[in-house]
Amino acid sequence: MKTQELVNKALSGLDYVGYQLEALGVTDKVNRHTTLAYIMAEQNHLKGELDSLNARIDQQKARVERLRKQAEKLVNDGIEFAGSPVQHTLDFLKSRLQ
Repeated sequence: MKTQELVNKALSGLDYVGYQLEALGVTDKVNRHTTLAYIMAEQNHLKGELDSLNARIDQQKARVERLRKQAEKLVNDGIEFAGSPVQHTLDFLKSRLQ
């Protein structure tokens, strides 16, 4: 079956259920218009939730990147600091040998 045929059958079935409920006096709010409005509202709600989730993910990525850079700088500074006495000693010996 084609998609449009399935949609039309589903909407016709929905209309029938809505008509039966209305005839029984239960509700008159079950029809294709209210159902489609509900679906569209939920679709927009889902899009908003996904946008919010993506924003939080991007925020965490930026935080991780910032922490990575800080850790890298700390390691490089530590290596430079640890090597500085050796460098000073070599510089001192070179100056004495000349």
